[in-house]
Amino acid sequence: MDRGYIYVNKNNFRHNIDYLNNLTDRELCIVVKANAYGHGIDWTVNTAIDSGVVWFAVATIDEAILVRSISDDIRILLLSEPAVSELEKLAIHNIDTTVYNETFIEALGESQHSFNVHLKIDTGMHRVGCSPDKFDMLYEKISSFNNLALEGICTHFPVADTDERQTNHSVKIFKETISAVDIENLLIHADNSASITYNNEKIFNMTRVGLAAYGHSISPVSIASELKPVMEIKTRISNIQIRKKGESVSYGKALILEKDALIATAPIGYGDGYPWNSFPDGKVIVNNKFCRLIGRVTMDQILFDITGMEVEINDEVTILGVSLDSSIEISIKDIAEWNNTIEWEILTNIKDNRLNRVEIEN
Repeated sequence: MDRGYIYVNKNNFRHNIDYLNNLTDRELCIVVKANAYGHGIDWTVNTAIDSGVVWFAVATIDEAILVRSISDDIRILLLSEPAVSELEKLAIHNIDTTVYNETFIEALGESQHSFNVHLKIDTGMHRVGCSPDKFDMLYEKISSFNNLALEGICTHFPVADTDERQTNHSVKIFKETISAVDIENLLIHADNSASITYNNEKIFNMTRVGLAAYGHSISPVSIASELKPVMEIKTRISNIQIRKKGESVSYGKALILEKDALIATAPIGYGDGYPWNSFPDGKVIVNNKFCRLIGRVTMDQILFDITGMEVEINDEVTILGVSLDSSIEISIKDIAEWNNTIEWEILTNIKDNRLNRVEIEN
C-alpha cells in the first residue's frame, strides 16, 4: 500500500439489490451517475446485470455511452434533457431520455432518428420537469411524432428523505396530472432510495434507486434496514512524530496542543476526496481505536493523535468502514456530519486516480 485503497464489496452490492427487490415489486433502475456514486461504473453495472437488473440511470451522455459499452442488452435512462447537438448520440447508443420542454421534444420529433422518451412532471422539486398544466399538451406533442415512443412518465421527490407527508402530496399531484392517460404499457416511476420504503401507491411500477443500492438508508420512516455499505477506504501510517505542548501542526495553526502528543500522518487528503472540513470533528480508526484528527486536512495528508498507543509506520488506518475487530465504525453519514454536508457529496467526491480501487467478493 502506498497512498491507500478504496475497497468495493461486490457481495454487499448484490445483497442490497436482493434486499431492495424483496422490499418492492417494482422494477429496479439502478442510478450509476457520478461514477456510480464514487464506486466505479464498470463493476457496478456488470454486477447489477448479473443480479438481474435491466435499467440503469445516468446524468450525462458520456456516462450513458460508457454504460452502453458494457452491454447492448440493458436499458439506459438519461435523467435530463441533453443539448440538441447530442441527439445523434442518443439514437446511436439507444439511450432513453427524459423530456419536459416543448422545444426539445420538437427537436427530437423533427430528427431523422427514433427515440424512446420519458415525460417528466414537476410535482414540487422545481428543478426540471413540465408543470402539471402543460402535461396534456406535451403528451399530445409526443404522440404526434411517429419517431417518438413514450416509454414512461415520471417525477422526482424533493423531500422524500425527510417528509413523508409532502412526498404523498407530490404523489397526489402526479396521479391527478396523468389521470386521463392510458398508462397500461408505460413505466411510471418516481421513487428513490427514501420513498421506496413507504410509498405503496400501486400506480408506480419502477423505482430509481441510488444511495440505497450502495448500502445507505435515508428513509424518514423506521424500518429494519438490512443494507450493507459497499465502500470502505483504508490507508496507512506514513509518519510518526512527537510534538510538545504549545506546538501546532498543519496549516493555519488551527489547533494548539494542550499537552505533549504522539502524532501520526496518513497519505490521504482533500485531493483524494477526503473533505477539508473533517477537522476538527473527524476521526480515523487505528488498531481498533478512534483517533481524532489533529490539524487541518491538507491536499495529500492528514494528521491524527495516537498518544498512548503502540503503533508503527505502515499500520492500517481506516478512513471509512469498520475496525479490524468490527467493534467500531466510521460511516459515510459520520463524515458528512463532520463536514455539514450530505452523504452523496462525500461519496461522489471520492477519487480513484490516486487511491487504488479493489473489488472484493467477501
